[in-house]
Amino acid sequence: MPEPVFVIASPIYWFTFSAQTKLCIDQWYALEGPGGSALAGKQFGLLLTYGDADPYSSGAVNAIRTFQDMMRYLRAEVIGLVYGSASKVGDVQGQPQLMKRALELGQRLGKGESNLPS
Repeated sequence: MPEPVFVIASPIYWFTFSAQTKLCIDQWYALEGPGGSALAGKQFGLLLTYGDADPYSSGAVNAIRTFQDMMRYLRAEVIGLVYGSASKVGDVQGQPQLMKRALELGQRLGKGESNLPS
């Protein structure tokens, strides 16, 4: 059976992950034990949307940095990150480059391939 791959998807609310996403992440604490986390070595991807055109002024960069720090702490592998501006339903479909990056991430996740240097 293939190893599970985890994808965190969240809109950016108030300069970081949504409260619901953060609540889910906070529950990972229960997966900690004397030997580390049950999530160690697992593969993760990140999908973010935000209303502002810029990942810095929207706060997406805060969520990205938090995600990277969490993965480092967990000793988990980052398969990829996809993030972009979207305010209304269908906004992402009008962004071919963003759609392409999302498709490529999905393909890597399905194959268990990382796009990041080891």
